[in-house]
Amino acid sequence: MDPRKKVKMQQYEDEDEMEIDERDDYQEDMQFREQNNELFDERQLREMIGQLENNYKLNSDLRMRYPNQPDKFIDSEVDLDEDLRKLLILPAYPKLYPIFYNSNALQIVIHLLQHNNQSISNDVIQFLKELVTPDGDVEPKIIIELYNCLIKNYFIESLGELILRNDEKTQEEVNLLHDCFEVIENMVDIKSSICKEIGFRSKIIQYLIKRVEDNSQTLDDNRLYASELLVILTQQTKENLEIIGRSGGIESLLMVLNQYKKKDPETAEEKEILNNVYDLLTLLLIHEENQDYFQTYEGLQLMIKIIQGKTSSSIRAYSLILLAINNHKENCQKLIQIGGLSIIFPILERKGLKHKDQNKQFEIDETSVQIIKQLLRRNSDLTLKQRIIDKSVEKLESLKKLRNEYVNIIPLIDPEEYDELDEKQLQKIYFDLLGKGLIVIESIDIILLELLNNGVDVNIDSQEIVSSVKQMLKYTGEKEDIDYYNPLLQKIEVNQQ
Repeated sequence: MDPRKKVKMQQYEDEDEMEIDERDDYQEDMQFREQNNELFDERQLREMIGQLENNYKLNSDLRMRYPNQPDKFIDSEVDLDEDLRKLLILPAYPKLYPIFYNSNALQIVIHLLQHNNQSISNDVIQFLKELVTPDGDVEPKIIIELYNCLIKNYFIESLGELILRNDEKTQEEVNLLHDCFEVIENMVDIKSSICKEIGFRSKIIQYLIKRVEDNSQTLDDNRLYASELLVILTQQTKENLEIIGRSGGIESLLMVLNQYKKKDPETAEEKEILNNVYDLLTLLLIHEENQDYFQTYEGLQLMIKIIQGKTSSSIRAYSLILLAINNHKENCQKLIQIGGLSIIFPILERKGLKHKDQNKQFEIDETSVQIIKQLLRRNSDLTLKQRIIDKSVEKLESLKKLRNEYVNIIPLIDPEEYDELDEKQLQKIYFDLLGKGLIVIESIDIILLELLNNGVDVNIDSQEIVSSVKQMLKYTGEKEDIDYYNPLLQKIEVNQQ
């Protein structure tokens, strides 16, 4: 069948543009591959490349000469489409990749991403989706060199432009966007450093954030995919986390959480998107600049509302409070000023936010005592710090009760065993115990140390507290914390003598 019979013309206000009917395209592509699988070699590939170069030049010339007369360049468009489909056999022969990416064909394919005929762009994405994840075994250096050539020839920039101009008004555009996301995921899965290139060379990160915020469509696989991609692109890339913060992305993510401050997601897709947003904010809040943005957009206030709403994500919201105030003086003060103590101490006593699952309850307990520890440690405002001390004294029995509970949980080690262990083995045991509850004990001991230094009788052997805090500083303490706690420990030890 003459492929030109498959072409239909469609009028647009700005320009005439064709749309290639893709019915049965997949079947035809597969038939072509099966027929040519055994015959395909370097000679055939070079012939395909030559045809692509000629038809690309012809189509570009005709479109330039007859921009408003589609009948003049329709044949060359069909030929381009056919050339791209023939190239779909290449991913089955990764050893031939160097011939492809060292020719003009790679540049042409990237240029065709911006072709006015969307069907051509679709064909390019289909080809690239398979090209970047070749069939069978492939030498790593071949695929990495392909990626390097793609980046060098502005593929990421072109892909970003294609994504940004896609408004998803048709199912074809929806599918195209999904395929673009798949190309990104496949490339990053093989070469993680591409995450940084995507953030540096395009606006894809910013687009994904806005796409996650947009919940206008009822069934929206691309929104879910965008949230998953964001987690992938930021897990090990500090630069992309900074891009999200500087571009207002934290506000967008908080807008998503705001929809669920009093209710739970209704569908599995919504739940997954919400979890991905929490994962993103968890990554973002590791950096001080993003902690600033989080409070600028009233993130602490929103987390309190989510906890008060008693939704299924309340525990995650509680954890974000800890991340937002961690080593951050201003946010510590802000949490107290907005009434955070009235939320934290009841949770410490297991009122309101609690869980039947032991691991979940451990997470809640750990978060509570670490928040109180941070508020005491990082608060330079003496009036606000005194409020925390007073509240801790008021809830002293609850703190001691919780401490005793975890002391009874943690497996004891025979002291005689320590003589047989070297420092590395001891450290391994220590970190293992942290995950079983020691972190709760140590955090409470730091709170008690602060109370002791303020003249409060905690009715616990002070030497036990000193030993606990010293052990923490030995294995996990940073210089700033060591400089802060050592004088307090020395003061207690002097008083013991």
